[in-house]
Amino acid sequence: MDAAPDDWQSILYLLKHPDVTVIGIGVSCGVSYVDTGVTNTLGILEHLGINDIPVASGKEIPLVVDHAFPLPWREASHNFYGLDLPTTTLTSSLLNASDLIISLVESTEGNITLIALGPLTNVAIALDTEPSIESKIDEILLMGGSIDVPGNVGLESAIPNYVAEWNLWVDPHAADIVFRSGLPIRMVPLDATNQVPQTQAFLDRLGAVMSTTEARLLYNMTTVGLYFWDQLTVVTLTNPEVVTFEEHCIEIVVDLENHEGMTNSTDVGCANALVGVSADASLFEDLFIGYINDDLPTTSTPTGATTDLPIDPLLLIVVRGLPT
Repeated sequence: MDAAPDDWQSILYLLKHPDVTVIGIGVSCGVSYVDTGVTNTLGILEHLGINDIPVASGKEIPLVVDHAFPLPWREASHNFYGLDLPTTTLTSSLLNASDLIISLVESTEGNITLIALGPLTNVAIALDTEPSIESKIDEILLMGGSIDVPGNVGLESAIPNYVAEWNLWVDPHAADIVFRSGLPIRMVPLDATNQVPQTQAFLDRLGAVMSTTEARLLYNMTTVGLYFWDQLTVVTLTNPEVVTFEEHCIEIVVDLENHEGMTNSTDVGCANALVGVSADASLFEDLFIGYINDDLPTTSTPTGATTDLPIDPLLLIVVRGLPT
């Protein structure tokens, strides 16, 4: 992860969910500088009283291209987005992020789900370095791409790329490696996340009920006008019905000028990903607020939600930051 509010909010959800165990966090090149992202993530964990989840620094630059998020976004992340948390006393993992992935996958009993909420650099390096870990990865769940809606790179910057989403644009070669790996992939693109905006109504609803430390952090990190990119993605881990998925054969454009990172859905070849095409915003908000605010584990499941969770008990997160 490159450690911005949507990543941290996603981690809050996963940490609060009773059926998920987070076993590690890796920070990739993205919105935040890697070292800053690690420090800020450790600060969040320490604020929550958590000191047993390793957090590792990943590669600071993409595999091939010279792509990066705009400098003002990175500086905002460097300054912790104005959140006032004490300086952390926790230290990062001695392993880099890709080696941490390999180590945790190899040492964990049973299989894991790998969540990637940012550029796929660290994941690609891990798969390339130690292909044998693929047998213990049940699924890669990622936020990224766009299919039938425009990309968002060119909408918020001077970069003339209107077909790619930020995460996959930053490191298209890494994305290409991951999508060619043959691993089961579930992709939550802009097609779905565009349907779950951060609204004043959501903020008002949260403010009226928040009672946990995590809920208060969520309130302070929510920015009206943005979207729940990574947050929607992690909720699909526990409640896949919040997003409608379809099978697609996804190819990543790596070398066409102003199209790098484009997710091209093609009829050539077999389907290699389940792709989210729409989202239930109301159900998402019920689940997201409910678990972070400790309302759902002891109450009835919201209408439309699934009670049997088809997920693994262990989870490795590789996250990034805002905005996707």
